[in-house]
Amino acid sequence: MIIIFGTKPRFTTLSTGQFFCPHCQTKRDYALRSGRNWFTVYFIPLIPLNALGEVVTCATCGTNFQKEVLSMPMPAATPLDRFAREARADMDSGTPIEFVRQKLINTGLARDLVDQTIAAAVGLDRRKCPTCALTYRAIVERCAQCGAVLQPLA
Repeated sequence: MIIIFGTKPRFTTLSTGQFFCPHCQTKRDYALRSGRNWFTVYFIPLIPLNALGEVVTCATCGTNFQKEVLSMPMPAATPLDRFAREARADMDSGTPIEFVRQKLINTGLARDLVDQTIAAAVGLDRRKCPTCALTYRAIVERCAQCGAVLQPLA
């Protein structure tokens, strides 16, 4: 007879709300969760073991932070700052710069202001898709449209 046993962490949600996510660089929903290791037999948790502590999990990006992140002040909430943070978060997640630019233009911002906002959010390091010619932030590795490997912008 084979007995399968081990330990497994389990988390319970203590509270939810909104906070400034350092990873997304904007206001996001969060869950404050408490973790504990459990002794398991046949993958069924039976005996609670040591407490793992509390973490704050961003509902959008899934990144875990220490509980102290909830006491951090929100940055200035001017509309332009918000647009810049959201544009950077979109581009960090793999949205092409051209799509973000059009999204900002559709919100009613002037084209020169849109270009300044994107330049501030992206910087000089960019990559380009050799197939569909879309440009991306340097941290993105594959094209969201065709899946091609991106090349440095010449």
